[in-house]
Amino acid sequence: MASRTLRCGGEVVHLEPQAFDLLVYLIEHRDRVVTKNDLLDGVWGHRFVSEANLTTRVKEVRRAVGDDGTRQHVIKTVHGRGYQFVAVVDHHAPVVSSDGLIGRDGLIAAVSDRLRVSPLVTLTGTGGVGKSTVARAVASGLASSFADGVHIVELANIDSGAHVVQAIARALDIVLQSDRREHAVRTLANLDALVILDNCEHVIDEASELLDRVLSFGGGLRGGLRVLATSRVRLGLSVEQVQHIEPLGAEHAQMLFNVRALGAQASWVPGVVDRTSVARLVARLDHLPLTIEMAAARLGAMTFDELEAAIESGTNLLQVNHRSPARRHRSLESLVAWSAELLDADDRRAFAEMSVFAGPVSAADIAEVIDSQTPGRVVFTLGSLVDRSLLVAGTDGPSTKYRMLSTVKAVAGQWLDDDGPAAARVRRRHATHFANVSRSVDIAIRTPNELDGRGRLDAVVDEVRSAHIWARRWAPDLASEINAALHLAAYSTFWNEPAEWARVLLDRHPDATSGELLGARLAVAGSASNRGELELARVNLVGAVHSSDLRIKAAAIEIMSDICLYAGDLRSVATATDELGLLGTELADSHWVAIAAVNASLALTFAGRPAEAVERLKAAQLDGSSPTDRSWAIYARGEALSALGDRAAIDAYRSAIDLATSVGTPFVVSVARVALASEYSRAGDHHRALAVFADCLRSSARHGNYVHAVTLLRNMIEVFVAVGDDHGAVVIAAATSSELLRKSYGPEADRIGDVLQSVEGRVGSARYADWVSEGSELGVPTTVEFAAKRIALLALQSS
Repeated sequence: MASRTLRCGGEVVHLEPQAFDLLVYLIEHRDRVVTKNDLLDGVWGHRFVSEANLTTRVKEVRRAVGDDGTRQHVIKTVHGRGYQFVAVVDHHAPVVSSDGLIGRDGLIAAVSDRLRVSPLVTLTGTGGVGKSTVARAVASGLASSFADGVHIVELANIDSGAHVVQAIARALDIVLQSDRREHAVRTLANLDALVILDNCEHVIDEASELLDRVLSFGGGLRGGLRVLATSRVRLGLSVEQVQHIEPLGAEHAQMLFNVRALGAQASWVPGVVDRTSVARLVARLDHLPLTIEMAAARLGAMTFDELEAAIESGTNLLQVNHRSPARRHRSLESLVAWSAELLDADDRRAFAEMSVFAGPVSAADIAEVIDSQTPGRVVFTLGSLVDRSLLVAGTDGPSTKYRMLSTVKAVAGQWLDDDGPAAARVRRRHATHFANVSRSVDIAIRTPNELDGRGRLDAVVDEVRSAHIWARRWAPDLASEINAALHLAAYSTFWNEPAEWARVLLDRHPDATSGELLGARLAVAGSASNRGELELARVNLVGAVHSSDLRIKAAAIEIMSDICLYAGDLRSVATATDELGLLGTELADSHWVAIAAVNASLALTFAGRPAEAVERLKAAQLDGSSPTDRSWAIYARGEALSALGDRAAIDAYRSAIDLATSVGTPFVVSVARVALASEYSRAGDHHRALAVFADCLRSSARHGNYVHAVTLLRNMIEVFVAVGDDHGAVVIAAATSSELLRKSYGPEADRIGDVLQSVEGRVGSARYADWVSEGSELGVPTTVEFAAKRIALLALQSS
């Protein structure tokens, strides 16, 4: 990676990242006048930025390059049109691409072309050659080419092949359950997405097995999945295309050294040092980008001659005469160790302890974990490590994030493990801190600041996963507390991974009683409830509903009230919501107050008392509730209005969907969409209803939300009959009538019964029985697929 440095007259000039990007954009498009809209789109993308902000950034760039409003020798204002870069560009200066890479443009283009025709491309090469950097550049260039997006899964952050599936699930927002792997494979295969699997080598068997199943599935509903993997060795699949990344060519290697040297030593001038000497130095470093960067970074503390002498005489591993990948890798690790050994004692300790972090983290999180005698000095320590290329600083978000490359982390981790007691202490601090972060997230997502809380969780999910892995072995109570803190975040978004962690924790401690490890039992119960496994959910709530910890108790009663709703036990819903409302008030927790009102209202509606349901919601105090809880209340009001025959239900469902979508909670979205589609159907707009149902089916398949999929499927029966698909209607009805599924009750059961009776009379008992037999063989996941195909067929027939 090249540094982003602006120099004027040999002096480094500070420029904010957005202003720097603006300058680069103007240089790259210097052949024409660039409009304000061009700059807003090219620099800020889809983010909203005012023209005043743009004007401020232009002024910053002009001030940096010596221009002003009247002196316009570099950036000229073309009134009424925009701006143009008019200075002379020296094409002999080191050229850095817009991705910050030197000498990789052709490679990036070649990999992008391969991905257009191949489902799997693997970038291979030795450590430090830039596989991950190239992969991210490819991802950036293809960001708009996939309907389901581009997703980077950093496998270096996991320590076991068993977590490959979980990491992919989180990154792609899908549920991959351990007992439903085949359905999970099908879900992943049907995505129109680019998935970057970075650093596969240490989990290559598990990654290869999963990709073999996914990519051989074939013939998916959409079939646009592409995978770009990085690994030191190929994955070994028949569909795989391998792109081996070679070290930089001699000229580009020297360019990179000069660019990095400029950032380390203000007096560095390319060409002052004999070109042959630079060429000899980068050749000794095998033209590897990372080794070149790390070596050049030392120029901040030594002369070029001292650097050259140190590399030449320091260790044999730094003099690589045989260019094998293994020797190159050992050369890189030696250079990492050499650079780290030059640190002072505090910085060396920080370097080793940074290896406990799974992914990019903020300085604030680092300060809570690493052992610093002076916490305020942490930011300077991080800067020192970045200067030596021992850390990578990412500045593309609201705050700087620091991460270690895998090769550097291997050295740091070994240093930490060599000091056993210190390693244990820092790993406990790491787990404890991110348990506290999980608790703070739980608090935030119950308030109007929900979106910030969920964003915080997204930023640290790798760390929370790592914390739970450590804690379930060494501190099981802490692991269970993490599960308890993550319960609402997971339950409201169909994030199944914490439930998988909880199962591992409970399996590891089989002697734990039903009153122990209650956070883990909550996670398992919530996941089971979403899947429609209501008895399993009840079993795991036995101890929790009687817990002396009122927050555990309230969470358990919330799940129990949902279970009772699904089972049609409306009297028990009333009992549970009364208790939940009292607990919410006692704990001053607006979430449980809101959910008590929502579930009580739904129970009243389903019991045929919608007017009372509306009043129950009106009486609830929802001030200070989160957007998700408000969207639940709006949805519940829509159900009551629908039962009253009020067409305002449609607006309520739409509002609930919009509000829940704004904070990324698909649970509400999926339920409200089913209700919206049903409302369209009752209004006679059957084709519009089917279009919404199709979206609901895709969401159910992706998130594994099968308890609501049953409701969804049953609501489709009347629509299928209305559009002439009696076959599809009967198959779905039979598939969703199992004794193992929640029962239909109230008006829903009456309507379905009447519709099916009319179909049997129309098609005859024999044909009807054949269709029933066909549906009885299907499970809920396969019925979801069946329904999706029938809708697609109906859409084709009507077009």
